[in-house]
Amino acid sequence: MALPNLHPMLNVAVKAARAAGNIINRAALDVEAVRINQKQINDFVTEVDHAAEKIIIETLTTAYPGHGILAEESGSEFGAKDSEFVWIIDPLDGTTNFIHGFPFYCVSIALAVQGKIEQAVVFDPTRNDLFTATKGRGAYMN
Repeated sequence: MALPNLHPMLNVAVKAARAAGNIINRAALDVEAVRINQKQINDFVTEVDHAAEKIIIETLTTAYPGHGILAEESGSEFGAKDSEFVWIIDPLDGTTNFIHGFPFYCVSIALAVQGKIEQAVVFDPTRNDLFTATKGRGAYMN
């Protein structure tokens, strides 16, 4: 469902963030069953990070196949390599909190155009709070 008065690219980012939030919320019901890997000291990644990132990338590249992707877990493996449009993704921002059952994490997605952030979405799936921003048009919650 498209949100009114949002830039079309921001609408797609919202759709992607909410889809990732659904994955995160389902996994949060049984955090003990989530597989965890350590990337570095105090830096973890879970299967939930990967699943959330996958749905975000699928949603964005389906809508905008010519855009680049820079994602926390897969880097720039997906998307167009030389696009002036690059989606920046942290699928589970706050993985350590998630692992410990602290409900303070979110999905973060931004769109850079020629290296400058133009659109951004932060979605808190625990509280169902959605923050959106478009350069020059302000930032909004829900």
